[in-house]
Amino acid sequence: MARPFGRLCNYSYPYTLSVLCYTLNLMPIEWLVEYWNRAAGATLPFLVNRKVAVQQVFDGKILYRRHGAKGLPDKIGWIEIKSSQDILKWAYLHTYSFHPHLNGDPSASSGRGGDLWFVMDIDGRTSQAFELVKIATYEMSQLLARKKIKHLIKFSGNRGFHFLWSLGNITPHWLSLRKQIRSLAGELERILQTKHKNKFSRLIPKTSPIIITSSTDPIHKKSILIDEQIIHKNGMIRSPYSVHPKTGLVSLPLRASEILSFKPQDAKPEGVRIRKLKMPENK
Repeated sequence: MARPFGRLCNYSYPYTLSVLCYTLNLMPIEWLVEYWNRAAGATLPFLVNRKVAVQQVFDGKILYRRHGAKGLPDKIGWIEIKSSQDILKWAYLHTYSFHPHLNGDPSASSGRGGDLWFVMDIDGRTSQAFELVKIATYEMSQLLARKKIKHLIKFSGNRGFHFLWSLGNITPHWLSLRKQIRSLAGELERILQTKHKNKFSRLIPKTSPIIITSSTDPIHKKSILIDEQIIHKNGMIRSPYSVHPKTGLVSLPLRASEILSFKPQDAKPEGVRIRKLKMPENK
């Protein structure tokens, strides 16, 4: 239940936030504010020194915002998050999800946040595919471990999982990074065809590959997608512990050993355990 309007818009909150409240008659979403009070500190390291987009929900409609405006915590230009308090300011404005850029601020060369991230999004494009997506995600994690690539895995909050790691403070070569995704996807395809072919053939036609890397593929609609097209100059990814605005589920970090037994209901905000994480780095 939302808190009374007057309790949010009082002098204990930042002036610009109070102005916005009175202007829009905006009430906070109580469970969301309480959640971000718990999760802000763990999410913050993934947002500092990066351009950030936010997803807000008003009357069931999702607003995707990259830039600030008058009366908002960020008044102009790209949204930036510098502290847990900044996260809470946005939480009071119905912000479910934070999306940092893959490419950090080049001027932050002496600290975290200026690094380039490598990201993979493993997704099933049908509701029946989630169990298969878990198998693909687990096998990808094992493949990366054999290659000694340290990585962070998290539930996307919807139909799939994300892999993330830092490449350090380097100049991005986007086409080269896409090529790496295609290479890893090809290796995963061979593993799945060898170890799990019968399981995947129950859903995916034998004439289709198990894994595709283009979200615009019009033919193989039941194949598992590892989308190389999310890798680009203004590419973003939902931060760990953000809440997916459509499902209300947390983009929850997971250990490899937890993937196969994971169920989406494990990511309900009220039940998740918050733990602080570091972005793995592979130079």
